[in-house]
Amino acid sequence: MLTDKNFSWKTAILTVFAAGARPCSGAILVLVFALAQGIFFAGVAATFAMSMGTAITTGALAALAVLAKGLAVRFLGEGSERGVIAVRALEFAAAILVFMLGASLLLASLSGKITSA
Repeated sequence: MLTDKNFSWKTAILTVFAAGARPCSGAILVLVFALAQGIFFAGVAATFAMSMGTAITTGALAALAVLAKGLAVRFLGEGSERGVIAVRALEFAAAILVFMLGASLLLASLSGKITSA
């Protein structure tokens, strides 16, 4: 089991609270639309479903990241030079992927070939 000497339950709970306290723009839009249509409680239910989906997805990604890190540490050895190189290579590949996605979105928006419905 991986443990971190700097981990604090208080900090973790405060981080979760801070992230959850920020209103979601999508949820606000759903609630305003539902209120305008006279079906506010359906909007509340939809917002609850959205929040549960976000929680499940975020939890699954966090669990996957912890599992992957544990496997990598076991496979490469903690603090090994190979591990550091592998992590840097993966970080670089992820940065390139994000850059390429952003650049493709920018180029698509500048091309003018995107039509709105």
